[in-house]
Amino acid sequence: MTSSPTSFELRKRGPHRFDPALQGHKLTIAYRGTGFSGWQRQAGKRTVQECVEAALEKIWGGKISLQGSGRTDTGVHALGQVASFNARSLHADAILRRALNANLPRDVRIVKCRLVPPSFHARFDATGKTYRYLIWNQIVQDPFTLDTHWHVPRPLDLPAMRRAARLLLGRHDFASFTSNPGYERESTIRTMKRASVARHGAVLAFHFTAEGYLYRMVRNLVGALTKVGLGKITVDDFGKILRARSRSEAPATAPACGLYLMNVTYPPKRTAEAP
Repeated sequence: MTSSPTSFELRKRGPHRFDPALQGHKLTIAYRGTGFSGWQRQAGKRTVQECVEAALEKIWGGKISLQGSGRTDTGVHALGQVASFNARSLHADAILRRALNANLPRDVRIVKCRLVPPSFHARFDATGKTYRYLIWNQIVQDPFTLDTHWHVPRPLDLPAMRRAARLLLGRHDFASFTSNPGYERESTIRTMKRASVARHGAVLAFHFTAEGYLYRMVRNLVGALTKVGLGKITVDDFGKILRARSRSEAPATAPACGLYLMNVTYPPKRTAEAP
């Protein structure tokens, strides 16, 4: 999941600089994270950002810097990652989408392409994100879910998990559910708007919607909620872990393979169609 600071923290570091003479572009990207070392460009590693930037370079004939809404870790998937870049006006939306997909590997697809004002920034302007996490909850795992679901073979107490998830709603300090991101954070307080768990046959689906996230926050939440479902900790224990504001009090992190970035939201005016 995302390891970037919140939009508020980023904006305090300095204003977003852009060339008003260039055309802004907003991409909605889906990818299967299994074959990638995450979103962010890394020397010597295959990343989603590097693949998309390579396709942009083929189309524009020069290097273009792509800004993602946030990082996703190795093995994490996306259906609605958002990225932005500014470049000279070249193609209409639909034509550019086709051109990019023709130059991308099959495990990355441009779902939507939209021309936007050059001031739009995929990370700075984001106001919220929704993540999904999938668990395959049967004794025998479907082999087609090996890289897309976390396999938990023991029965899970769904009502208890739902009661625990409801404790997350609202504004809380989520320090117990974040890993060390490698940079200093101003705050570990976030507002959770949705935290739900549903069963669909053998699959348990978690959905989280928040204004922002801490490093590995969703995977850490799922790890703890699953312990509730297994009866390893109670709902009251889960609440105590949340209030403890200490990572050492919380259970282990859920694996990356079950996590999906589903959607990133923006103020309507920031993504208005460019004239």
